[in-house]
Amino acid sequence: MSASSKIPALVSGAAAFHEQGITGKEVTIAIMDSGLAPHKEIDTGRILTFEDFVYNRKIPYDDYSHGTHVTGIAAAEKIGIAPESNLVILKVLDNRGNSETDLLIDAVKWVLKHYQLYNIRIVNISIGGNSEELRHENNRLNVWIKRLWEHGIIVCCSAGNNGPKEGSISAPGNCRDVITVGSYDGGHFSSAGPLRPYITKPELVAPGYHILSLKPGDSYTIKSGTSMSVPFISGYCALLLQTRPNFSNYQVKQHLMDSAYNVPYLPYNMQGAGIVNLKRLLSFPKAPLHI
Repeated sequence: MSASSKIPALVSGAAAFHEQGITGKEVTIAIMDSGLAPHKEIDTGRILTFEDFVYNRKIPYDDYSHGTHVTGIAAAEKIGIAPESNLVILKVLDNRGNSETDLLIDAVKWVLKHYQLYNIRIVNISIGGNSEELRHENNRLNVWIKRLWEHGIIVCCSAGNNGPKEGSISAPGNCRDVITVGSYDGGHFSSAGPLRPYITKPELVAPGYHILSLKPGDSYTIKSGTSMSVPFISGYCALLLQTRPNFSNYQVKQHLMDSAYNVPYLPYNMQGAGIVNLKRLLSFPKAPLHI
């Protein structure tokens, strides 16, 4: 792979759909991360609320930069996948990129309480944990993550950067119901499944190496990791929901996987269904989806 940076809207093909008015408009993505710094590519009117679970501050900020980068991939106005989507920013990482299970659960509880108010359809979680507790699928965090899915919310999680070892998916990406995303161009770091023989993890892969996105200070930077792959899929979900607003989370997940194609050089337990073909995803299916 080339070391040149990848611009999300271009490498995904989303820019062509923006010209057709498919921009994620009126779809809300909640980003659970380190916050969001003010940036010229994110109109403040699109930020429906900023909730700080770490320091309880009221004005949007990002003291770690990770959340700003992730948000930019999904929703930046020039380079992002869904440039007119609405945003709910949930700061759950501190200035070192750390968090605690109880704090993450508090953020999930907040979403369950407020998702209808803000029309949250998608939750992006580019966070992973590998403690002894979190390695078990039915850990405390995943119990709450499953409740998001049970309420009809699409949950997109990172596979983690502990690959290519088999069985290295981190939590909450190891939650059965969620859409777990690996990196097709990060085969040397992207975590691998299977979680169990009958569970496909990750379900999908997206660009994750040398991704250009937003940086605090109205600037841009390049980052790599499955954290960068997840907002590609969250953005795709927003584009799909703009065109098919009545799709359930199960239908969205199935349609994403049905629209994907195989990466020849990646083993199945590192890619699942493979890379989403955005043109195929956004075309109307010729036959009913099998759910």
